[in-house]
Amino acid sequence: MNERHQVAIAGMGLAALTTAARLTELGITEIALYANGFGGTPYIAAINFVLPDNPYGDTPEQYCEDMIHAGYEIGNRELVQDMARHTVEGYELLRRWGVTFAHNADGSIKLRHVSGHTYPRSLCQTTELIGEEIMKVMLPKLEAAGVKIYRNCQVVDLLTEQGAVAGMTVREQGKLRQVYAPVVVAAWGGAGNLLGKSTYPGDIQGNTLGMAKKAGAEMVDMEFMEFEPLVILDPPGAAGEPSPTAMLGEGGYLRNAEGERFLLRVRPQGEAGASKSLINREAWKEVQAGKGSPHGGVYLDLRHVDRAVLKSYPWFFDRLMHSGCDPNEQQLEIGPMVHSFSGGIQVNLDYASNVPGLYAVGEACGGIHGACRCAGNAGSQAALSGMLCAEGIARNGVPEKAPQEQPVTYREDLAARERLLPKVREIGAGALGIYRSGKELAAAGEALDALLQSGELRADSFTEQSALSIRMILQAALNRRESRGTHNRLDYPEMDPAYEREFTI
Repeated sequence: MNERHQVAIAGMGLAALTTAARLTELGITEIALYANGFGGTPYIAAINFVLPDNPYGDTPEQYCEDMIHAGYEIGNRELVQDMARHTVEGYELLRRWGVTFAHNADGSIKLRHVSGHTYPRSLCQTTELIGEEIMKVMLPKLEAAGVKIYRNCQVVDLLTEQGAVAGMTVREQGKLRQVYAPVVVAAWGGAGNLLGKSTYPGDIQGNTLGMAKKAGAEMVDMEFMEFEPLVILDPPGAAGEPSPTAMLGEGGYLRNAEGERFLLRVRPQGEAGASKSLINREAWKEVQAGKGSPHGGVYLDLRHVDRAVLKSYPWFFDRLMHSGCDPNEQQLEIGPMVHSFSGGIQVNLDYASNVPGLYAVGEACGGIHGACRCAGNAGSQAALSGMLCAEGIARNGVPEKAPQEQPVTYREDLAARERLLPKVREIGAGALGIYRSGKELAAAGEALDALLQSGELRADSFTEQSALSIRMILQAALNRRESRGTHNRLDYPEMDPAYEREFTI
């Protein structure tokens, strides 16, 4: 049976939840969420908000400048300013829907200092991941408010009608059906596992980038793939677990195989607040100089950090201890892994795309982060973009014209997918690592073009969407003939000196 809604949201993570919550508050009804998972939300460790009682003298203006600076000056300043100005409203929205945050013994709200920020401004929980609480409290409240939530339901395609969005094709219990809505909000995350191994959960596949492109959406900042610098490489039981960058704010050190705190050479003030792109670049230099760890990374030294502080990150501390590693006794071997994506659908201040009726929030949209994101901004961007998007939808109004019914055109050929998808991903992953070269990017683009033009990929829409996603990233990476932020070109290794500034906090 085909469903009809005023607003259909593709996703069930924080960006989707705040969109639905604010729409509900604004009196918009017939809202539905469709997803087969919660994206990265259960793993959100912190959310950055600038609150009026911040004891460090923090301001929204400073938060904006930190984001622009961390993004190597190419984030959309208008979007960033708007996001920073509304952090108090985002915090209050979450509080209204039952989300709580940790407090210090004196009753003040607990703030952590994470990578890329001038001041401590990350709100958290100390008994569980804040993302877990968000899911636990917001989902039942939304359902009680009348929002329809379709779990285990995968959005596989976007529907358009005369250039405007008309709904979505979804798969539920193995069957394809149409969902019609004059407003669709893309809240489906970013590149995910598009290029193979990453820290993303399995429900984010990255084919959605190609899905949006086929629907006519303009895309932005597609070359900027974020590599999390502090992912555990050893011990094996904790491999793949990202160490919170807040550990550097708590006093952790980065060392090479010779025990040197190598980041001090370029950042004398220490590791706290260092951008992820700087950490990745300097760690790579240590590995290239033969001073890396056995698994191709460097070391995170937490041996001197107070045990009570380590235990206040229970998801991280407990996994280390369960794998036989005591962070107060031994160093952790860490290295980079695909973790987030700064590109996506280009949006305006209402988070509307160029396709009428299509909005994008969270990591589905681009423009906020520029060439590199501040740590903790995944959560704040998700919460704030969802809230601002809902207000934009209410301001613009929901079109009254009901979309016409359409036949399902999404194609599935699992044999073709099994044969071709690994090849598509291998082509992309081979050229789109931390360090890239024009020759490899061009060759990968030509290889994908050959597959796309051959017609082979048309047998399976998921594989074709994935190929289109990778092709856009390859082209954007080839077009940017410089190294900037998370995009590093071996054939253009030196960044414009005007942008090669590091933090002085």
